[in-house]
Amino acid sequence: MNALRPDRSARDGYTIIEVILVFAIIGIIMSIAIPSVGDTIRRDRLNKAMAIMTSDLEQGFALAARQRTPVRVLLDSTTMAFSLASRADTTFKYRTRQFKTGDLALDVLSSTRSTLDILPTGMAADTLRVKLSIHSRFGALHSRTLRMTRAGLVQIL
Repeated sequence: MNALRPDRSARDGYTIIEVILVFAIIGIIMSIAIPSVGDTIRRDRLNKAMAIMTSDLEQGFALAARQRTPVRVLLDSTTMAFSLASRADTTFKYRTRQFKTGDLALDVLSSTRSTLDILPTGMAADTLRVKLSIHSRFGALHSRTLRMTRAGLVQIL
């Protein structure tokens, strides 16, 4: 026996079976975790899009008051676009958001109306309800609804 080395068993490492077993366990855990992380990211994208739309609607009320001119909210469900435009000339847009592609990509955008006017008095012509949805990898539909009152209160339901 060597004085520098204490008494060891006959093996000095791991067998190939032990290494394969560890990698198999890691692989099983990763195959379970990765899809759920992807769905979490998609739900976070939905929440981010909803927060941005809420902020844009609130800014529409501020913009109408500051410019002293009506602002028109334009929602297009087919192109999944949201815009704040001048009511006098809707080609002049203060803000446009696309929800079909990019980092705000969603699957469904539906609203109770396609246009809505925000008046400089701080009132809207009517109420608005917008529903944003996204499909998970397993087919489940995650939805959030935004409600805007005539007085400018914007809530996420």
